[in-house]
Amino acid sequence: MAHKSATIQILDELLREKTRFLNRLRRFVELETPPHDARAHLDFFSLLNRDLKKLGYRTEQYAGRESGGQLLARLPKPSSGGYQLLLGHIDTVWPKGTLQNMPFRKEKNRISGPGIYDMKAGILMMLTALRFLQSNGQKMELQPILFINSDEETGSTESVDRIMKIARAVRRVYVLEPSLDPDGKLKTRRKGVGHFDIRIKGVSAHAGIEPEKGRSAILELSYLIQKLQELNRPEEGITVNVGKIDGGTGSNVVAAESKASVDVRVETKKDAEIMDKAIRSIQSTMEGVTLEISGGFKRPPLVQNRRNRQLWQAASGIAENLGLELKEGISGGGSDGSYTSLHTATLDGLGAVGEGAHSPTEKIFFDETLERIALLSGLLKLPDLSEES
Repeated sequence: MAHKSATIQILDELLREKTRFLNRLRRFVELETPPHDARAHLDFFSLLNRDLKKLGYRTEQYAGRESGGQLLARLPKPSSGGYQLLLGHIDTVWPKGTLQNMPFRKEKNRISGPGIYDMKAGILMMLTALRFLQSNGQKMELQPILFINSDEETGSTESVDRIMKIARAVRRVYVLEPSLDPDGKLKTRRKGVGHFDIRIKGVSAHAGIEPEKGRSAILELSYLIQKLQELNRPEEGITVNVGKIDGGTGSNVVAAESKASVDVRVETKKDAEIMDKAIRSIQSTMEGVTLEISGGFKRPPLVQNRRNRQLWQAASGIAENLGLELKEGISGGGSDGSYTSLHTATLDGLGAVGEGAHSPTEKIFFDETLERIALLSGLLKLPDLSEES
């Protein structure tokens, strides 16, 4: 029998150790980590600290303002060959108590629970790959660093500067966000994400006695929504969504104020600039009504540049050796990989295979997710590809 590669040996061992992975995954999912719940985030970081200590990693924690902050982990001995970053987040979109109606549950090859797909399984995959490489005596030319934040689902505002600083210092980044679609595509492109807040100021008046003296901010808002909808160009990858509106004080008062929150997604930096200009140039339709437009594009697009393509091609080769079919795709969702891609080679969507992110149907496919740990292990052993560019 031909000698199996170390990566395939890891895959065989992982498939034999399903129970161990499953038990740890249950612990991760059942420790709920809602947005802005700093106490819950810190509890989860304590759990990770213990796991990382067993792997020989030293950790540093950075305090957050509205979140539990961030955790950085690295080996005590400096690397002479450079570093690679494993990137992820522990916060989920689910409020406290979601487990009551959406419990951790395994049904054959499917495992469900709040945040299991996005991205509690991805965090465990990082730790499992490192443990298996250590236990098999596998060397890595680039030393792994782990950076895990707790504000990704709310925009990474507290962690983005540190993420980009680390990205400038490493040779590549593997993002353990979940894969794309049930067939587990890697995310080699992501849309840029913009958020705009629009406040409309009109003139209040009594709706029954002298409505002609009023200027309805709500009526202007109805015109504004139609103008924003006209900016949609889905065939070009541009989407505009008015996701939240508010306004007025009572049905008998001509509304003096209203507001809208707008989400915009684009595929290119040029389109981001075009959409930013288009939204800021919108004028009020009614005399005596003014618009205040704030916000802009936060996460840039993740694009298929040369260094990112090198990582994708390497992943394809490793998958082929494992007997796995690997595809790529573009995601409309944002991730911190869009920030790291500005500075270094980045491969996103290396986390769990499953479906239903941010929905009650959230789940992972167990065997396929374990197979991705073998893929990640192979990627971690790659030499510094930037030297070959």
